Amino acid sequence: MGVSTRQDDDQAGAGIAILGGSFDPPHCSHLRLAGEALSQLPVTSVLVIPAGDHPHKQDSGMTGAEHRLAMCRLAFGELPAVTVDDREIRRSGRSFTADTLAELAAEHAGRPLFFLIGSDNLPLLPSWREHHRILALATIVTWPRTGYPIDPERLHTLDLTPAERRKLLAHVLQLPADAVAATDLRARLAAGSPTPELAPAVAEYAATHALYRAR
Repeated sequence: MGVSTRQDDDQAGAGIAILGGSFDPPHCSHLRLAGEALSQLPVTSVLVIPAGDHPHKQDSGMTGAEHRLAMCRLAFGELPAVTVDDREIRRSGRSFTADTLAELAAEHAGRPLFFLIGSDNLPLLPSWREHHRILALATIVTWPRTGYPIDPERLHTLDLTPAERRKLLAHVLQLPADAVAATDLRARLAAGSPTPELAPAVAEYAATHALYRAR
């Protein structure tokens, strides 16, 4: 089932789409998602929020926050209505989605929030801290990932209310399933292999700072 069409840019209370993640590195699918969010959702802006101290990726060897932030600014810098927000990187200690959404709701009172997640993360949503609060603060919009179908039956086994399940199933971006994997990109960068999925400026930054060669 699709999502509603975009409202006029001047309409009061227009929503904000939020695209979070490690962005290690940011790639073409992230840019496509930002564009599709602006096209398919009732939003006039997209916030790209690189993760700081990611609760689900402790001790994973994630690239330093300052580099991921710099790459996001290079990748998204030319896209209209898209802003890179560094709040999670500036936040001390572990960073949680519920806290970020609460901050944004307070800062943008009256503007609905739409939080984008891949279908691979949808079954994991109940493992996130205060997931019911997350679902109350924002409309979760799922984008399809290859190999991770959006399965209504699976949702019935999760810690979700019937209303939460219905809302999750009603908000799915209509686009082909995405198959780009950051792990594969990092492996190719480490091997010096081509990475056409990266913006040239991002690939150049990664090479200049030798971000992935030692992995």
